[in-house]
Amino acid sequence: MTWDEVRKLYPDQFVKFKIIESHIEGNKEYVDEVAIIKAIEDGKEAMKEFIQRKEGEYIYSTKNEKLIIDLVKHIGIRRSV
Repeated sequence: MTWDEVRKLYPDQFVKFKIIESHIEGNKEYVDEVAIIKAIEDGKEAMKEFIQRKEGEYIYSTKNEKLIIDLVKHIGIRRSV
């Protein structure tokens, strides 16, 4: 399902989903297709779902016109002993 379809089906809600298809440009992942797991109407419930989500699951608001994820490289901290 495309993000536009999700936004029409679940207006002004949060949705929990998995990414089916996406492409990367620079440091951003542009999501082309998703599989909806659950629609969430309440912000508190969305936060609970966010905390309990499994790897590869995302929570996002359908108020956003585009579904773009910033990619961040984790840089470890070294400590010399």
